[in-house]
Amino acid sequence: MAQKKLQYEFNPYTFARISAMKSLLLKKEDYDKIMKLSSSEIIKFLQEGVYAPEINKAALKYSGIQLVENSLNKHLERIFLKLKLISDPSIEFLMIQYLKRYDFYNLKTLIRAKQSGLDESKFIDLLLPVGTLKKDKLKKLFTFDTVREIIEESGLIIKSEFNELLDSYEQTKDLGEIENMLDYHYFADSVEFAKQIPSEGKLFKEFFKFEFDVYNIKLILKKIFFKLETKYVEKYLIFDGKDLSKRSINDLVQCDKLSTFLKELSKTNYRKILPEINESDSLLRYEVLLEKFLLNKSILLYHQNPLTVDLVLGFMFAKEIEVRNLRVIIKSKKLQYTEDYVKNLIVIK
Repeated sequence: MAQKKLQYEFNPYTFARISAMKSLLLKKEDYDKIMKLSSSEIIKFLQEGVYAPEINKAALKYSGIQLVENSLNKHLERIFLKLKLISDPSIEFLMIQYLKRYDFYNLKTLIRAKQSGLDESKFIDLLLPVGTLKKDKLKKLFTFDTVREIIEESGLIIKSEFNELLDSYEQTKDLGEIENMLDYHYFADSVEFAKQIPSEGKLFKEFFKFEFDVYNIKLILKKIFFKLETKYVEKYLIFDGKDLSKRSINDLVQCDKLSTFLKELSKTNYRKILPEINESDSLLRYEVLLEKFLLNKSILLYHQNPLTVDLVLGFMFAKEIEVRNLRVIIKSKKLQYTEDYVKNLIVIK
């Protein structure tokens, strides 16, 4: 049934609207300027552009980093909801699947908020209710007392798959494995969804598959940096990516040292990013390079195919990266990082 609905058509109206929105994305020269500004000057700079509605509203309640965090979340929510309104109904299934990642983001945010004792008013401002879990549903989930109840009532996963994990959490109170499992469920669900995408959505499908590869690489890097056991990581791997074969992934996950991992990775199509990294870099630096790789892939969606679906995905990912960059910059100001250091933490075309 879903297969029949996944038929795409070029929509001139959607194309024109998103092309206009894309032209307003921050450019390299904007970032160069922003990184030289103080926190208050950055807020003023953003207030003079597309972030104005959210900053003006948030300024009534917040200041400093909280003002920026709230404004960025609300802006991203507004943009994604706008995309839903202006996009052709034929790509609704793809948008729903892409935005479902925010259901899992919201669920993780909710669970962390409950564990830290955050009150509901502050929790709500952290949400991005652009997926299938709406704000009212998330508020209801927040009323439950236990992580088990929250996950079971969310409807995102099959309850039986989490029983053993929840038993363990109730003993240790360690959210790490629950968050890993939620991430895995989103990507595993996307694997099945990608199989339904017809030839018209080839580039969209390829982007998903590149994401699976990047997800695996990030997961294995965490294993190395945090010295996790191989068997702990293996159960979260995804074997349906674009360029990493099952054998390559199995070889990579056996690596305990970064040098060995980089050597194994150099045997794959991801060797192109190796000249930019070395063993002295932090995990965050590696993750930035992987996100830059995905950003370049999303940019290809703008140019290689006139189908509106590719433009929509390319813009959504680029907007996410922009918001992420702004978060990193504003936090770096508070931590007094140097400009050169911050440049290594942000993703720019």
